[in-house]
Amino acid sequence: MLSGAAQISAAPAADQKQIAAEEIYLPQDAGWGDWQIVREQHAERAVVKVLIPRGQAAATAKVRVVVTRMAKPSFDSPHGILDEIVQTARHQCQKVTATTLRESAEEVVFELRGFGCAGQSGERYLLQRIDFVDQSELQVTYAPMTPTNDLPPSEKRRAIKLLSSARIAVLSKPAAATGWFLITPPRTPGGHYDSSAPVSKWKIEEGAGSLEKCERLLTVLSAVVAKQGQPGDVEQVKHARCIAMNDPRLDND
Repeated sequence: MLSGAAQISAAPAADQKQIAAEEIYLPQDAGWGDWQIVREQHAERAVVKVLIPRGQAAATAKVRVVVTRMAKPSFDSPHGILDEIVQTARHQCQKVTATTLRESAEEVVFELRGFGCAGQSGERYLLQRIDFVDQSELQVTYAPMTPTNDLPPSEKRRAIKLLSSARIAVLSKPAAATGWFLITPPRTPGGHYDSSAPVSKWKIEEGAGSLEKCERLLTVLSAVVAKQGQPGDVEQVKHARCIAMNDPRLDND
C-alpha cells in the first residue's frame, strides 16, 4: 500500500499544450546522479518515472523513488490529496499515521506509516512531496521496499533533499533548489544534548523551507519552551539552529 501511494490519481482535463511544455527536472548536483531510471511511462495526462540506486538490480533494490507529473486536480491544496491518501490507507491497514514536515498553499511534504496493511507484513513507511505547479501536479515518493517505521537521520536528510530538488521545468528553465532545515543536536545517554556532535548526526525537526520561516519557527519554539517546557526541552531548543539543505556538513557521515 505505502510503496504504491504515488500511483496516478484521477485528474480533470487540463491544457495539454501547457502540460507538454513542462518537463520533470532532476538536478544531478542534488543527488539524482546516484539514481537510475528503470521504468518511464507516458500517458495522455501523466508522466511516471521509477528510479532505483545506480548499480542495483530493479528486483532487489531496497528503495525506489517514484516521480509523477500529471494534470492538476480540483483540490484547493496538496493537503487535500494527502487527506485522500490517508483515508484510502486506513481502509487497507490496521493503523496509519501521517506526519506533515512542510506545508504551504502549493506544496506538502509528509511521512506516511502503515501497520497491518493488506498483503504486507511489518510496518511500512514512505516519504512524499506533493507540489502544485501552474496547471500540473508533481508527486515525488521515497519508498523503502522493506518494512520500517522510520529512516536513519542521514538517509532522511538525503531523501528530503532529493525530493525537495525535483522540479517541473517550464521550457527547460528549472527553478533553483533551495531550502533550510531546523536541526537539533543528538541526545546523549545522560539525557543532555551534544552541540559539539557532527552536524550529520543532528536531528531534522522541520523540512526544508525558507530561512525566514525556519528562524520564525525557532523563535516560537524558544518562547514556548521558556514558558512550559521541561529542562531537557529548553536545552534542546537552545542549541537548535537553521542550516541550508545543501550544506555539505549534512552529508558527512
